[in-house]
Amino acid sequence: MPYKKLFELRIIHEYYQDKICPDFNLEPTSKCNKILNGHRLIVKNKINGIVVIAPVDSENRPLIELADNLQFSFILKLKNQDFIDFTEIDWKPGINDIYQFSNEKNTNLEASNLEITKTKLSDRKLFSGHNIFGIVDIYNHSSMSQIFNQGSEYKITFQAKKQQWHYYLLTDGETNGDEFLIQDKDTTRKTEIKFTKFTSAEAEKTDSIFLVLKQQFPQSQQYLFRSDSEIACQEAGIKNIQLLKQKKSESSNPIVWIEHLPNPPNYNGIQVINALKYL
Repeated sequence: MPYKKLFELRIIHEYYQDKICPDFNLEPTSKCNKILNGHRLIVKNKINGIVVIAPVDSENRPLIELADNLQFSFILKLKNQDFIDFTEIDWKPGINDIYQFSNEKNTNLEASNLEITKTKLSDRKLFSGHNIFGIVDIYNHSSMSQIFNQGSEYKITFQAKKQQWHYYLLTDGETNGDEFLIQDKDTTRKTEIKFTKFTSAEAEKTDSIFLVLKQQFPQSQQYLFRSDSEIACQEAGIKNIQLLKQKKSESSNPIVWIEHLPNPPNYNGIQVINALKYL
């Protein structure tokens, strides 16, 4: 018996180099399972989604007819807890609010992005405590192709979180911190990443990190380099952000102290550079 693709759901994330998001599992609800079994449909799991295939006749039409607006619902379960650190979302595990992704209002065959709204676990008769991030509703209407040799494709797209980067530099008491600078040395980047430097005297009243560093390293000087713009999290990391040192009295090129500064962690955008061990 030949099978053809009824529809495919792909989860895309701008954070990943290949845009393929592997952070979720998709499970049909109990009601959806009955629909799948009743129509002899098969769900095939992919790294970033699912493909639903159906038995077809010689004209590539469903062997068992699908009712108009037949609803397929899948529970979206988060399996990577770091997902919330690098994604532009407003969600916390264990709460009643979840995301709802649906093609219900999308009747255009060419449009594949699912509409995103909010719903509640209780409204969808789902139990908390299972890392349920959301629910996906796919309706059999005009957005779904009725010729199964081409199938229909739907997408959920997530954006990478953007945040300012904060580098805190520790030096000894005698070193002139004005000689240090952080620069983006990647000439291929479309937009240069620029940093502004602050001394502890300039910012310690409003920045709690300075106070913590002063307590832990009382003999040191502390400096903050803050990115002028927000930077999107990305899987590959950003290279060629350099820590340089140059005396104002010298006209030679700055000395590279650290060629590739580590990217601040996604969850807070803060990185401490302990230059004491180099001095």
